[in-house]
Amino acid sequence: MSQSTDFGQGRTVPGFAKMIMLFEMLVIVLLSSWIYEEYLNNVYLQSYVNEVVQADGALIAILVIVSTLGLAVGLLKVLKSTHRQIGAIVSRPQAPMTSVSVASSSKPAIDLHPMVAALKADMAHQSSMEHLPQLDVKEAVPASPPVQVPPNPGPVRTVTGTPSTVITGTMPILKRVNPEQDRNSNSRQ
Repeated sequence: MSQSTDFGQGRTVPGFAKMIMLFEMLVIVLLSSWIYEEYLNNVYLQSYVNEVVQADGALIAILVIVSTLGLAVGLLKVLKSTHRQIGAIVSRPQAPMTSVSVASSSKPAIDLHPMVAALKADMAHQSSMEHLPQLDVKEAVPASPPVQVPPNPGPVRTVTGTPSTVITGTMPILKRVNPEQDRNSNSRQ
Protein backbone atom coordinates (compact mmCIF):
# COMPACT_ATOMS: atom_id res chain seq x y z
CA MET A 1 0.00 0.00 0.00
CA SER A 2 1.47 3.37 -0.94
CA GLN A 3 1.72 6.55 1.11
CA SER A 4 -0.50 8.43 -1.32
CA THR A 5 -3.54 6.27 -0.55
CA ASP A 6 -6.38 8.42 0.77
CA PHE A 7 -8.12 6.54 3.57
CA GLY A 8 -10.56 9.39 4.03
CA GLN A 9 -12.07 8.74 0.59
CA GLY A 10 -12.77 12.31 -0.46
CA ARG A 11 -13.23 13.89 2.95
CA THR A 12 -12.26 17.53 3.29
CA VAL A 13 -11.72 19.86 6.21
CA PRO A 14 -15.06 21.10 7.61
CA GLY A 15 -15.95 24.77 7.17
CA PHE A 16 -15.90 25.63 10.89
CA ALA A 17 -12.38 24.17 11.17
CA LYS A 18 -11.25 26.36 8.26
CA MET A 19 -12.74 29.40 10.00
CA ILE A 20 -10.88 28.55 13.21
CA MET A 21 -7.63 28.15 11.29
CA LEU A 22 -8.13 31.50 9.55
CA PHE A 23 -8.89 33.17 12.89
CA GLU A 24 -5.74 31.68 14.44
CA MET A 25 -3.68 32.85 11.47
CA LEU A 26 -5.12 36.36 11.83
CA VAL A 27 -4.25 36.45 15.56
CA ILE A 28 -0.69 35.27 14.86
CA VAL A 29 -0.21 37.91 12.14
CA LEU A 30 -1.61 40.69 14.35
CA LEU A 31 0.56 39.74 17.33
CA SER A 32 3.65 39.41 15.11
CA SER A 33 3.09 42.84 13.54
CA TRP A 34 2.47 44.34 17.00
CA ILE A 35 5.76 43.01 18.42
CA TYR A 36 7.60 44.16 15.27
CA GLU A 37 6.22 47.69 15.62
CA GLU A 38 7.09 47.64 19.33
CA TYR A 39 10.64 46.59 18.44
CA LEU A 40 10.96 49.45 15.96
CA ASN A 41 9.73 52.11 18.43
CA ASN A 42 11.08 50.83 21.78
CA VAL A 43 14.78 51.41 22.42
CA TYR A 44 14.81 49.15 25.48
CA LEU A 45 13.30 46.23 23.56
CA GLN A 46 15.85 46.75 20.79
CA SER A 47 18.76 46.66 23.22
CA TYR A 48 17.35 43.57 24.98
CA VAL A 49 16.85 41.67 21.72
CA ASN A 50 20.28 42.67 20.45
CA GLU A 51 21.94 41.52 23.69
CA VAL A 52 20.12 38.18 23.69
CA VAL A 53 20.91 37.53 20.02
CA GLN A 54 24.57 38.46 20.47
CA ALA A 55 25.00 36.34 23.59
CA ASP A 56 22.93 33.29 22.68
CA GLY A 57 22.10 33.68 18.99
CA ALA A 58 24.01 30.66 17.76
CA LEU A 59 22.62 28.47 20.55
CA ILE A 60 19.06 29.62 19.86
CA ALA A 61 19.44 28.95 16.13
CA ILE A 62 20.83 25.46 16.73
CA LEU A 63 18.07 24.59 19.20
CA VAL A 64 15.35 25.79 16.81
CA ILE A 65 16.79 23.82 13.88
CA VAL A 66 17.31 20.61 15.88
CA SER A 67 13.88 20.74 17.51
CA THR A 68 12.18 21.40 14.16
CA LEU A 69 13.98 18.48 12.52
CA GLY A 70 13.21 16.21 15.50
CA LEU A 71 9.54 17.13 15.36
CA ALA A 72 9.38 16.51 11.60
CA VAL A 73 11.09 13.10 11.87
CA GLY A 74 8.83 12.07 14.78
CA LEU A 75 5.67 13.05 12.93
CA LEU A 76 6.85 11.25 9.80
CA LYS A 77 7.47 8.05 11.79
CA VAL A 78 4.02 8.25 13.38
CA LEU A 79 2.43 8.84 9.98
CA LYS A 80 4.22 5.87 8.40
CA SER A 81 3.37 3.51 11.24
CA THR A 82 -0.28 4.61 11.19
CA HIS A 83 -0.51 4.05 7.43
CA ARG A 84 1.14 0.65 7.86
CA GLN A 85 -1.29 -0.37 10.62
CA ILE A 86 -4.36 0.81 8.73
CA GLY A 87 -3.16 -0.90 5.56
CA ALA A 88 -2.63 -4.17 7.44
CA ILE A 89 -6.07 -4.01 9.02
CA VAL A 90 -7.82 -3.14 5.77
CA SER A 91 -6.03 -5.82 3.73
CA ARG A 92 -6.55 -8.59 6.35
CA PRO A 93 -9.35 -11.00 5.45
CA GLN A 94 -12.16 -11.03 7.97
CA ALA A 95 -13.23 -14.29 9.59
CA PRO A 96 -16.91 -15.21 9.41
CA MET A 97 -18.82 -14.44 12.60
CA THR A 98 -20.92 -17.66 12.63
CA SER A 99 -19.34 -19.18 15.74
CA VAL A 100 -20.19 -16.20 17.97
CA SER A 101 -23.74 -15.97 19.23
CA VAL A 102 -25.04 -12.69 20.51
CA ALA A 103 -27.63 -12.67 23.30
CA SER A 104 -29.70 -9.92 21.73
CA SER A 105 -29.94 -11.02 18.10
CA SER A 106 -32.92 -8.74 17.47
CA LYS A 107 -30.58 -5.85 16.57
CA PRO A 108 -30.12 -5.30 12.84
CA ALA A 109 -26.67 -5.75 11.31
CA ILE A 110 -24.66 -2.53 11.15
CA ASP A 111 -21.83 -1.82 8.72
CA LEU A 112 -18.77 -1.24 10.89
CA HIS A 113 -15.54 0.53 10.14
CA PRO A 114 -12.89 -2.04 9.10
CA MET A 115 -10.79 -1.32 12.20
CA VAL A 116 -13.77 -1.80 14.52
CA ALA A 117 -14.80 -5.00 12.74
CA ALA A 118 -11.26 -6.40 13.01
CA LEU A 119 -11.10 -5.56 16.71
CA LYS A 120 -14.50 -7.14 17.30
CA ALA A 121 -13.42 -10.29 15.45
CA ASP A 122 -10.21 -10.51 17.50
CA MET A 123 -12.14 -10.12 20.74
CA ALA A 124 -14.66 -12.80 19.70
CA HIS A 125 -11.83 -15.16 18.74
CA GLN A 126 -10.05 -14.64 22.08
CA SER A 127 -13.22 -15.13 24.09
CA SER A 128 -13.99 -18.39 22.30
CA MET A 129 -10.50 -19.71 23.00
CA GLU A 130 -10.15 -18.78 26.67
CA HIS A 131 -12.66 -19.70 29.32
CA LEU A 132 -12.41 -17.82 32.57
CA PRO A 133 -12.32 -19.95 35.72
CA GLN A 134 -15.28 -19.73 38.05
CA LEU A 135 -14.71 -17.65 41.14
CA ASP A 136 -15.76 -18.95 44.54
CA VAL A 137 -17.41 -16.15 46.46
CA LYS A 138 -17.47 -16.59 50.21
CA GLU A 139 -19.27 -14.36 52.63
CA ALA A 140 -17.02 -12.78 55.18
CA VAL A 141 -17.74 -13.79 58.74
CA PRO A 142 -18.20 -10.65 60.79
CA ALA A 143 -15.70 -10.45 63.61
CA SER A 144 -16.61 -9.23 67.06
CA PRO A 145 -17.71 -5.61 66.99
CA PRO A 146 -14.77 -3.23 67.38
CA VAL A 147 -14.32 -1.76 70.81
CA GLN A 148 -13.52 1.92 70.88
CA VAL A 149 -11.05 2.77 73.57
CA PRO A 150 -10.76 6.44 74.52
CA PRO A 151 -7.29 7.79 73.83
CA ASN A 152 -5.05 7.90 76.86
CA PRO A 153 -4.18 11.53 77.53
CA GLY A 154 -0.59 12.06 78.55
CA PRO A 155 0.35 13.64 81.85
CA VAL A 156 -0.37 17.33 82.05
CA ARG A 157 2.69 19.47 82.60
CA THR A 158 2.36 22.56 84.71
CA VAL A 159 4.84 25.41 84.79
CA THR A 160 5.47 26.77 88.26
CA GLY A 161 7.67 29.72 87.31
CA THR A 162 6.86 32.66 85.07
CA PRO A 163 7.49 32.10 81.39
CA SER A 164 10.20 34.09 79.71
CA THR A 165 8.06 34.66 76.61
CA VAL A 166 4.59 36.13 76.40
CA ILE A 167 2.64 35.25 73.30
CA THR A 168 0.27 37.90 72.03
CA GLY A 169 -1.37 37.14 68.71
CA THR A 170 1.05 35.40 66.38
CA MET A 171 4.24 37.25 67.38
CA PRO A 172 6.15 36.18 70.54
CA ILE A 173 7.49 39.01 72.68
CA LEU A 174 10.41 38.49 75.08
CA LYS A 175 10.01 39.56 78.71
CA ARG A 176 12.75 41.31 80.58
CA VAL A 177 14.75 39.03 82.82
CA ASN A 178 16.74 41.69 84.70
CA PRO A 179 14.60 42.94 87.64
CA GLU A 180 16.72 46.12 87.99
CA GLN A 181 15.55 47.29 84.58
CA ASP A 182 11.95 46.92 85.72
CA ARG A 183 12.65 49.01 88.84
CA ASN A 184 14.46 51.71 86.87
CA SER A 185 11.68 51.94 84.28
CA ASN A 186 9.04 52.16 87.05
CA SER A 187 10.93 54.88 88.93
CA ARG A 188 11.21 57.09 85.81
CA GLN A 189 7.52 57.12 85.30
